[in-house]
Amino acid sequence: MVSLGTHMGLRRIAAGLLTAAWLLAAPAQAQDKAVDDLVIQAQKALQKGQPRDAEGLLRKAIEAAPTRAELYMLRSRARDSSGKFDAALEDANKYIELEPTDAFGYLNRSRIYISLDKPESALADASKAIELEPNEPDGYYRRSDIYKEMGKNAEAKADEAKADKLDKS
Repeated sequence: MVSLGTHMGLRRIAAGLLTAAWLLAAPAQAQDKAVDDLVIQAQKALQKGQPRDAEGLLRKAIEAAPTRAELYMLRSRARDSSGKFDAALEDANKYIELEPTDAFGYLNRSRIYISLDKPESALADASKAIELEPNEPDGYYRRSDIYKEMGKNAEAKADEAKADKLDKS
C-alpha cells in the first residue's frame, strides 16, 4: 500500500519529469522550426530556378537534422537540377536508406539514373516503386518512358495504358 506521503512524492517526481521533458523538447521544437524555415526558403529558391541556393540551404538543414529523410529528397532534386547527378544520387540513396518503403524515393532515384545514362538501374527502381505502390500511376509512366528509351515499345505501351487507367480511376 502506498502511503499519502509516498503518493505525493511520486506526483512531485512525475511533475518534475514532465517539466524536464518539456524543457528538453523546447530546444528541439526551436530547431525543428529553424529547419522548417530553411526548407521553405529552399523550396522558394527551387521555384525561382535557383537550385544551388536551395542546395546550400538544405545543407544547413541536414546539418541540423540529419535524420529527416525529406531533406535528402529535396536536396537530391536541387542537385539533379544543377546537373550534380552523382551528388543527387548520394542524397537519393540516403533518402531510401531512411525511407525504404517510400515508392517516390525510388522514382526520384530512377530519374537520376536516367540522367546518369543507367537505364537498367532506372528500370529496376521504377519497378520497385510499382511494387511498393501498385495503384500509383507515376511508377508506370516512369517505367513506360524508360522502356521507350530502351526500344521496348510493347512494354512501354502496356505501362502507359496501365498508368492512364489508374489516372482515370
